[in-house]
Amino acid sequence: MTKLIIFDKDGTLMKLGHPVVKLADDLINEFSVRTDIHVPKSEIKDAFGIVDDQVDKLLGAQTTKAIVSSLEKLPNGDAMASWLLKKIEHATSDNEVEDIEIIEGVEETLKSLHDKGYLLAIVSADDNASMDLFIDKYGIREYFDKIITSDSSDYHKPQKELVQLIMDELNVEKEDTMMVGDTEMDVELGQNAEVRKIVGVLSGSGDAQDLRNADIVLNSVAEIVDRLGL
Repeated sequence: MTKLIIFDKDGTLMKLGHPVVKLADDLINEFSVRTDIHVPKSEIKDAFGIVDDQVDKLLGAQTTKAIVSSLEKLPNGDAMASWLLKKIEHATSDNEVEDIEIIEGVEETLKSLHDKGYLLAIVSADDNASMDLFIDKYGIREYFDKIITSDSSDYHKPQKELVQLIMDELNVEKEDTMMVGDTEMDVELGQNAEVRKIVGVLSGSGDAQDLRNADIVLNSVAEIVDRLGL
């Protein structure tokens, strides 16, 4: 029986928004696949000129060469820069972006799950400052029993210790735990932690192929209660 539900944040609870923000999120996942060196999401965002989840006139303020140069300073940056050059060709040149918003139906779903007695947690590569901006903007902190960011743990996705820390603190077994995320990395995290169920959502950067190893794939978190009978 599910007692604990662990969510990713970007693309799962919060909209990725602008294509370049999505590209940054993809880059972080790609980086994690290629190396065990942990680089906080904030550093990747800095390389893109992304501050507080906004694009700061990215393509107008920096040339592609300058962005690539920033990436090359990161561990394993050469490979990431090469990967970016192929990806950025498809990115928009629009310099304006709206604030990233919570995904439709997430607030109501979190309240419903909380009111029904489920333990809820977040695991994110974001730092505390970015997490706080999102959580406090929508007044949803009360729904979560544990929040882990890049500032609060030495582990990173898809290391099982991230989930184990939450389960240990909340005294919940893996057989009673569900992982929810929008990327292959989130699915791998759930697999490594051997949780009871892994739910993929198509609201972020991952597609059906990326989420093929999830137990079930939904359009968004808003479908969890009805589709899973929670």
